[in-house]
Amino acid sequence: MYRENKAVWSEGEVGQGNNVLWSTVSWAGSGSIRDIVSWIAEQEARYFVFEDGEFFANHAWGIALCRRMRVMGVNVLWSAVLENAPSRELLREMRLAGCQHLTMRLWPDAADAAYEWAHEFGFDFRITHTDGMPYATDRVSYTVADREAAAEALPGLHTVQFDLAVAYFGARRYGEVMRPLGKAMTLGFPANELCLNLLACLSAAKHYPDVAAGLLDQAYHGWPHPVVMRNRRLLRSWLESGGDVKGVRLMLEPESQAV
Repeated sequence: MYRENKAVWSEGEVGQGNNVLWSTVSWAGSGSIRDIVSWIAEQEARYFVFEDGEFFANHAWGIALCRRMRVMGVNVLWSAVLENAPSRELLREMRLAGCQHLTMRLWPDAADAAYEWAHEFGFDFRITHTDGMPYATDRVSYTVADREAAAEALPGLHTVQFDLAVAYFGARRYGEVMRPLGKAMTLGFPANELCLNLLACLSAAKHYPDVAAGLLDQAYHGWPHPVVMRNRRLLRSWLESGGDVKGVRLMLEPESQAV
C-alpha cells in the first residue's frame, strides 16, 4: 500500500550529502497498515510526505494508521494530502501522530468544517478547490492566543508546544519562549535542529551573536535543515557587513513547520 517515491538529500554547505531530509510515499494499492508503519520506522528520513489522498480517504483506515504509528513509537514529522472531507477525529489522530502540514483539495461545502477543525488542532494547512485553484483565503494564520488554545487542548503533544514557542518569538515575547520550548523538547520533539535554530534566533534577538553562531553550527552538524543553512548565511552576511559594529540588530528566522 506504499512505495518510496523519492528522497531529497540534505547537501549541506560543503556538499556533505549524507542525510536524507525527507521522503515522499505514495499509494501502491496493496499492503497493510503494519507494513507501512514498519517501513516508515525503518527509514532514516527526518520528515515524510503522504502525497496521495488515498491514504486518508477512508477515515477508519487513516485513524488506524495514525494510531499504529503511535503504538510503534514512530516519532517523525510529516505532511499529507487530503482529497476527501476529513472528520474531526481523523484530523485529531493525524495531529497526535506527528502530522504538521495538510494540503486539502475540497469542495466548498466541506471546506468550512475542515478549516475549523484543522485550525483547532494547530495544523499548518492550505485548502483549495478540487482542481487546485485557491479559495479567496487558502492559507491559515495563527495568533498567539490560537497557539495557546491548541497547546491547552493537546498539552502532551510536543508539536503544539514548539509552535507556541515560535509564536511567542514572533510576537517578541522573548521571556515566554523557553517554557513551551522546554516542554516540546522534554516531550520528545523529533527535530532537534529546529529547537537549536529557535534558541539561536532567541540568542540573536538578545544580541548574543556568538552564542547564536554556536547553536547554528551545532544544528548544522546534526541535520542541516534549510532554515539552519539560511540563518547561517544570514549571520555571516550580517558580520561581514559590520552589523555588530553598526548596531544593526540581527534577526534570524524561526521555523515551526518542518515539512
